Amino acid sequence: MNILQGFEKINEVMITSLEREITTDGLLEDVESFFPCYYEDGSINEPVVWLTQHPSRANRQADISRTMELTTPFQITCGVYEVELQDANMASQNLANRAILSILKNWQTVQSEIMTARTIRNITLDTYTPMGYLDVRGKSDKVAMTGVILNVNHIVNWQLCCQQLLTNDNGE
Repeated sequence: MNILQGFEKINEVMITSLEREITTDGLLEDVESFFPCYYEDGSINEPVVWLTQHPSRANRQADISRTMELTTPFQITCGVYEVELQDANMASQNLANRAILSILKNWQTVQSEIMTARTIRNITLDTYTPMGYLDVRGKSDKVAMTGVILNVNHIVNWQLCCQQLLTNDNGE
């Protein structure tokens, strides 16, 4: 992967891996709202899944003369309403588990379709956190939330970036 198009491709792999399961008979078929961004000001129907990309970091001292290994964390936040809070908590955890399975099931295939080279080395679990509850506006109801952070470990090839820039500058 090169830096000119890499990070948005990694994001696209994660989004598409989840979207493929938000279908009839998919692992996430019950999801009513999916937001591949940090903030949504509009109407939210639950069950809901948010996908948020966090800042990337170098896995060791960054050597930008060749290749660099990076980790890009993605947070998946899942919310489900049930009348009983304990049931809602279990349902939000179940939704988070299915979101993890959706990534596991699809990321390699999606990466092959979106990218010219396989640059994602692996995806690892960082944290899994039952996060508490969000209040429903205008009601005394609450939506249970569970958050998961998955680390996408990938490679950036700086030499490839330079070669492409030189080629583009020369008009070839």
